[in-house]
Amino acid sequence: MYLGYALTTFVIAMLPVCFARPWIGVLMWCWLGYMTPHRLTWGPTHNMPFAMMVAIATLLGLVFTGDRRPVPRTEETYLLLALWTVFTLSTMLALYQDFAWDQWVKVSKILLFTFIPLLLFQDKKRFRYLLLVVALSLGFYGFKGGIWTLARGGSGRVQMPDDSMFGDTNGAGLAFVTVLPMLLYLGREEQNIWLRRLLRVTFVLTIPATLFTYSRGAVVGLAAIVLALAGKANRFLSAAVGLTALYIFVINFAPPEWFERMQTVREYERDGSAMSRLDAWYIAWRFALDRPFLGGGFWSVGQPEIVERYMPGRGFQVSSHSIFFSVLGEHGFIGLALFLGLLGSCIWTLRRLRHQNVPPPPSWVRSYSHMLEVSIVGFVVTGAFLNAAYIDLLYHLVAFVILLKVLAEREASEQLAQAAPPTTVTADAS
Repeated sequence: MYLGYALTTFVIAMLPVCFARPWIGVLMWCWLGYMTPHRLTWGPTHNMPFAMMVAIATLLGLVFTGDRRPVPRTEETYLLLALWTVFTLSTMLALYQDFAWDQWVKVSKILLFTFIPLLLFQDKKRFRYLLLVVALSLGFYGFKGGIWTLARGGSGRVQMPDDSMFGDTNGAGLAFVTVLPMLLYLGREEQNIWLRRLLRVTFVLTIPATLFTYSRGAVVGLAAIVLALAGKANRFLSAAVGLTALYIFVINFAPPEWFERMQTVREYERDGSAMSRLDAWYIAWRFALDRPFLGGGFWSVGQPEIVERYMPGRGFQVSSHSIFFSVLGEHGFIGLALFLGLLGSCIWTLRRLRHQNVPPPPSWVRSYSHMLEVSIVGFVVTGAFLNAAYIDLLYHLVAFVILLKVLAEREASEQLAQAAPPTTVTADAS
């Protein structure tokens, strides 16, 4: 109870600061959204709308502040706006209007707080603060989950608080896989020795926490980011040794129920959860073929009438269980093309930033580009098996790419200006 009172006092005390300094309000909103500290309390604070309070103060402050820049004009910005437009059009034509508009409001709030950082964080130091807040907010549960896993011998499933964007075990696995590269690369760049140690320890503990979410998608995503990190460092031998050590650890540490869960990856025909995913993908595909342009709108694919149409007698409630099939069924091939284009554009931009020759990019730009690329890969691989196309973390990764591009181009322009020879003016002879 005292923790709840302390949290309430702190958030209320910070509201004037969020109004006066909206960029701090964005940091507060990310902390409350990703760590959800109120879900760790009991009593009335457990359901307090702290994030909404901070969002209102931040938006009001944004109206009056002069401390903002124009929205960056990048490919990713235009693709994000186009995707938002498709979401709106598909909602206007949705089969289930009530469900669709309710979800549209939620997604629009997420996209709004994706664009706001673009106005306020075009500064290297602020950008790093934003990355640290997101990484440590999610890393808190990786740190805690890793200790809990080691103490219990892996007998329980690691998950995050209920009623959060990563509430179940699959969501926790997605969060951990995505944040692991951020913890690693931010730790490398950190100058403060204590914060650097905290990031490294959190990185190490988040690995067993990821494994013992019992999420099969998270295990696949973890393998993907390990291979991606090894490829970037040209240390495949080290990665092989690390994976072997991890395998030995799991073999000797994990309880039988963990192996039973992982065994269903190979024997998916005997697993109801895996088969329901395949059924959901089939329904989403067939539904998209019938409504190819804008799909059926949010929450349309899983409705009983749609299931009965494409799988008569199946009689089950489905969720798309994939970021790709979710977008395809709900927003058609146009929505999926924009969604894939956005992800592809982010990867292309990050690679282009670190391969620039004149002037060569600074080390922090190369490091951050590697970090964000691996995080996106981890999210996409894990999210291919989860209904996670509309959560904050994905769109914040896109915002991070846009901000990195803006900062890198600004720094390159400054370097070129400093390297340019001074111009001289010669007076005409009279």
